[in-house]
Amino acid sequence: MVLEGMSLPIPSEVVMPLVGYYASLGLIDPVLGVLAGTLGSLVGSLIDYYMAYYLGLPFLIKYGRLFGIDQNRLNALNRWFSRYGVFAVFGFRFLPGFRALISFPAGLAGMRIVSFIVVTFLGHLVWDSILAYIGFSFAAEWSLIIGLIDRYLYVITGIAVVIILVYIVLRLYVKPRCDDSIKLCD
Repeated sequence: MVLEGMSLPIPSEVVMPLVGYYASLGLIDPVLGVLAGTLGSLVGSLIDYYMAYYLGLPFLIKYGRLFGIDQNRLNALNRWFSRYGVFAVFGFRFLPGFRALISFPAGLAGMRIVSFIVVTFLGHLVWDSILAYIGFSFAAEWSLIIGLIDRYLYVITGIAVVIILVYIVLRLYVKPRCDDSIKLCD
């Protein structure tokens, strides 16, 4: 789970149901299994956070223009994270692919480490518990579960990506029209 927390392609969607499955067989304690997975994910997330915190900003200042990132966008990230960072870090823990990646902008924005640890731990704990419960409850249907996860995980991820991209495009490239009669614009 440390590797999954570090943005490496080791999905918790496979590991944690397996914990539940083994718990159903009496091979491991379910609480300890979930706690171990959650702590492993937290350690991996902290590694990504600190990499971005210490190395990310100098890298982006030097090479960010190659990725379309300038000082204005970095400032916008910091403002956004100061408002929504806690909710984003918690919420993104439930989105495959984004689960580990959210640690990078949190580190870049300098999110308070205590807040990061608390919401990361809670997000992973909830997600890992759900996955382990699924594995425990449907131990006899193990192959069916893996097939369902594979099928619907990408659909949900795809929908989330589209929503996020549409939001970003609208915020960055679509300027509000000015209506002089109600003075909503400058």
